[in-house]
This record gives sequence, structure tokens and C-alpha cells, in this order.
Amino acid sequence: MTYKGSGHDHEQDGGRNPSRPLHVRDILPNHDKGLPLGTKVMTADGILPVEFLEPGDRVITRAGMRTLLGIDTPAPKRFKLTFEREEIIYADGLMVMSETGVPFAA
Repeated sequence: MTYKGSGHDHEQDGGRNPSRPLHVRDILPNHDKGLPLGTKVMTADGILPVEFLEPGDRVITRAGMRTLLGIDTPAPKRFKLTFEREEIIYADGLMVMSETGVPFAA
């Protein structure tokens, strides 16, 4: 059987293996370095720069409201956010799993 009726038995979907889980780092290569200083993050209290966030803040993510557990600074002027549960992100119809969670950034 051909993939998506292409006539090519070996063709893949854009070079991706459809059975392999897709992670945030696959579509956002700099994700592990954190959010840049000044990135606006939507919270339950309004939009705040990432550097103003504190553990316990409620952040609105693509998968709903999440409680911020911690903030790491893996590089100068970068902020890596961790949440109480794994984040699910939908990108172009694909489900993407993240170990750390990616906030909705404006």
C-alpha cells in the first residue's frame, strides 16, 4: 500500500517517521535553552514578562492552565519553566509531548 496515495511505497511524511513520537525540541530546537528575557507569558493574573514569574504562578499554556513548579536559568537571560505535569502541544495536526512544558508566549 502506498503512503497517502502517492504511488511511492517508501515515501514518508516530510521525512518524519509517523510512528515516532514528536517532542517540542523537534519543532523548536532552542526550546531546551529556555525563553528569552522579556518574553510575554499569559498567566491567570494577566500577561507578564517571563522574568517576573514565580513558582506557584498559574500559567495559561496551549494545553490549559498549569501551575508553575520552578524556573531554571540554563543560560544568561534565558528562563526554563517547569510545570506539575507533562505538556501536550498540537502543531500542524501532530501531538507533541514536552517534558518541561511550553507556555503560551505572546
